[in-house]
Amino acid sequence: MEGKRYIIIHFWPTYGGFHKRIEMLIDVLRKKSTVERIKTPVAFVRFLMKRSQPEKSVYVLIYTSLMAPFILALRLLRPSLPIYYMVRGDEVTYVKHANRHFRAFVAVAFQRLMNALGCHFVFASEDLRVLFEKRLGKARKSHVLPNTIGKRLPDIKSFDGRVALVGDFDSIKAIERTIKRLSSGKFEVHLYGNRSLPEKWQRSWLHVHGVVNDLSLCLRTDCSLVILQDSSAGFPNVIVEALEAGCGVMVHREFPFQYLPINDKWRFSLNSSNKNSYKSKNEHESNLESVLDRLLQERRDFKQGNQELIQLIESDWEERVWQVFS
Repeated sequence: MEGKRYIIIHFWPTYGGFHKRIEMLIDVLRKKSTVERIKTPVAFVRFLMKRSQPEKSVYVLIYTSLMAPFILALRLLRPSLPIYYMVRGDEVTYVKHANRHFRAFVAVAFQRLMNALGCHFVFASEDLRVLFEKRLGKARKSHVLPNTIGKRLPDIKSFDGRVALVGDFDSIKAIERTIKRLSSGKFEVHLYGNRSLPEKWQRSWLHVHGVVNDLSLCLRTDCSLVILQDSSAGFPNVIVEALEAGCGVMVHREFPFQYLPINDKWRFSLNSSNKNSYKSKNEHESNLESVLDRLLQERRDFKQGNQELIQLIESDWEERVWQVFS
């Protein structure tokens, strides 16, 4: 792979875990190749017209469907360049949540175009690949590149009643729905990442920390289990951060966690009447609370019960990157 050149085209600023993953990818690629970032349309036009290196040695990476018109121009002028569309989450669900339905229509249309143009789709999870192929049909070229760390995880604490939620109010993270499901107040709940606390969601058992500099450190100190109720992420970075902090993870059974290799003992149903749900002894308990009660009573070993997930997270990120870009 010596002598290859990777062009990362991203016109919009990146934040948080998304920014961290781009930087991690760049660090790996730079070990064997040259990496260039294109951040403006003007810089893209210059690249489009430049042919200083054989095209078989150049790889193009993009991170949003909005790049489709630029990729069409690239295909017309430089048809042999391999192009990788890094799908880290579901744009369509995200913009629909904000009632941007035309933007959702555009996203699907542009994703169809990129599939027709022969772009490589690099999904953060198998859930994303399945979802996209339901919408678009079979991806012509696809890969899965999950968020892994390439090192051994620490011991995971048994659940002791301290729960963490990560996200802001009125967002795709569904924080309000989770707080409502924990309404009995029997668990100590810590919220991170919020920028406000609406008065209607103030609870004596809800400890609100806002945006924190080191989430893993806070989780290690305050919690033993992180609950994820997201409906658009691909492979949330908070899964890795939670496990690195020695906390277990609980997820629901639907997208984006349906194909995540996590034992059913650490899952709950978005629909508490689901026939596969654990039955609650108290009719006022949500399914989420009944699963938490069971974990609290049984003191299960998260690592022992989720070996496939642990092995996935501990697998070598760098090796997985080169498998995709070989």
